[in-house]
Amino acid sequence: MIPKDKEIQMDNPLICFNVFGRKQLFFLVIVISVFCILFCSCVTNQQYSRKKKHMDVRSFQHKKRSVQISPKNYMIYNHKQERVSIESIIYSLKDIDVVFIGEMHDDPVAHYFQKQMLKEVFEHYFFKAYASKRRQIVLSMEMFERDVQIILDEYLFDIIDERHFLASSRAWNNYLFDYHPLVKFAKKNNIRVLAANAPRRYVHRVAQYGKKSLNDLSSTAKAWVAPLPYKEPSKALTKRFEDFQKKASAITPAHDNDLFKKSHFLEAHNLWDATMAFSLSEELANTPKVLIIHLNGYFHSQSGLGIPEHLANYRPDVKMMTITIVRSNNFPDFDSSFADSGDYIIITESVE
Repeated sequence: MIPKDKEIQMDNPLICFNVFGRKQLFFLVIVISVFCILFCSCVTNQQYSRKKKHMDVRSFQHKKRSVQISPKNYMIYNHKQERVSIESIIYSLKDIDVVFIGEMHDDPVAHYFQKQMLKEVFEHYFFKAYASKRRQIVLSMEMFERDVQIILDEYLFDIIDERHFLASSRAWNNYLFDYHPLVKFAKKNNIRVLAANAPRRYVHRVAQYGKKSLNDLSSTAKAWVAPLPYKEPSKALTKRFEDFQKKASAITPAHDNDLFKKSHFLEAHNLWDATMAFSLSEELANTPKVLIIHLNGYFHSQSGLGIPEHLANYRPDVKMMTITIVRSNNFPDFDSSFADSGDYIIITESVE
């Protein structure tokens, strides 16, 4: 077993593995690297450093990013590849139930846009709206898991302080810089924050042993994931993983590729998608006139695949919008490689 201080932590099912030996471990390291290059999403941000018991909130309060970010650092395009404004997105949410904002987790410009989006949505659909048209705004996050919802709620309602919240909620490494501003705004304005994701311990289990291993969970534990059995991944999403497998196979020895073929990475990813979709479905059922902003790695919602597919299965009448945010070397021009990635595609500039 790998010592805890050496364990690789990444927001991707590719890291949910046991130690198979030097040769197999070398292969998995290569696979992880390729996956990061291909998708640039869901990486390295899920847990605290194991050398710290909790984040030092007091020291954080005196820190700021060295780079100033502004709307000049991103460009918004609609599905027709036309330049539009953030106001265009806000007004188009009139009849939408859930808007997915797919990000690269390490992109500070994406996080800047998300906060601007949350503020604009809250102002337009709640703060300045007539009482008869006012909607409840909910911030839903991949970055928190369902079993910490009570901890998140206790923090939002001032039952526990921020130090204990951070120590207990398994916040990601980049939480304080990238997600804290969103949660802080939600807390200040009484916006509900939804911990939407499946606990990573169960995702890890599926990656090792397959989805059937979830049947071994207790009834209490099963409440933290999508109801069993949940829908299989679509053919389109499966093809993405198969395409990745081919690219990985091209750069690794053929005899080691058996490890990849025997893995359950796609099943683990599908557990994430299904659970987040189920969390959204529950919120839609429980909160009248709600408008949910859901944050996730862009691979979970790109082109309407993944979470949106599962949500449509749970609630066929749901109205969704997909926004995909990606860094591009072609900034500020539209990057054609991301065509059809969503209703809106936001191209960001690298600032770090």
